[in-house]
Amino acid sequence: MNKLNKSGAGKVFSVYWFAMILIIAGGVFAMVYLFYGTPFDVRELEAHVLTNKIADCVSYSGKINSNLISNGIISENKELFMENCHLTFSSIEWEEEQYYAEVDFYKLENLDNPFFSVTAGNSNWLSDCEIQENKEYKKLAKCNEGNFYSVDDANNQYIIKILTAVRKSEKNVKI
Repeated sequence: MNKLNKSGAGKVFSVYWFAMILIIAGGVFAMVYLFYGTPFDVRELEAHVLTNKIADCVSYSGKINSNLISNGIISENKELFMENCHLTFSSIEWEEEQYYAEVDFYKLENLDNPFFSVTAGNSNWLSDCEIQENKEYKKLAKCNEGNFYSVDDANNQYIIKILTAVRKSEKNVKI
């Protein structure tokens, strides 16, 4: 039998291994770059969550939270509202507040003018909501509006509208 020298096949095989390692490493790099390369804009979702959290605080099972009512009248005290709803809009990482919330209570007899309102946060973001009614801009605050029906302990009926705005565009929008 003839014995053939097989040392050349090993060299060709190592070139293919090197090419496979480069392709796999390039794929891993591309996936990591795509995942971490641009920030995810979660401001709209955050505004939805904030709206739902405020709705849960204001009304539970269709009844207005009794902690927000003092002497039969819903309190317009911002600090009481923030404390009872466990909301904190200030943060050490931001110089100014990045959130805004507005809760309007309407009686069913008059849906044009709110019976009373509670606002909290940075009211500058409210103008961003008005600007984006026709066209959406990336760098402006993201807004969410929700409304629902509720009654108080005296069976007074209300439509409650909640408007929230979240800015935080420096960390969520690629500029």
